[in-house]
Amino acid sequence: MNTPPIVRPGEAMCRLDDLADPAAKAFTLKFDDGEEVEIFVVRRGAAAFAYLNECPHQAYPLCDRDAGFLNLDGSRIVCAEHGATFGVENGQALSGPALPDGCLMRVPITLVNGEIRTTPR
Repeated sequence: MNTPPIVRPGEAMCRLDDLADPAAKAFTLKFDDGEEVEIFVVRRGAAAFAYLNECPHQAYPLCDRDAGFLNLDGSRIVCAEHGATFGVENGQALSGPALPDGCLMRVPITLVNGEIRTTPR
């Protein structure tokens, strides 16, 4: 299993052009107090969206990073554990055991000069 790159709040994670459209990539977000959380970024056209790598159904990681975060056509985020699917743009549960109120936890990011950046805490 690959170890995701470590980024700190405010740092660039990657360039938007580094991700295929659609594609997702995992990162470890490390805070100054030592806390670390695994997040992932999804590209959709000229936009990017980031979420905590945790399914709201039972707090399992959505994927083990080697399996991927998206369904085959890239139209939905999918939980590898139980098959729940989520909207790319809003993280809202669309199918599976995370319904009816499940939603992925959004991670604030910005797109600056083509770079996807985390926002300061």
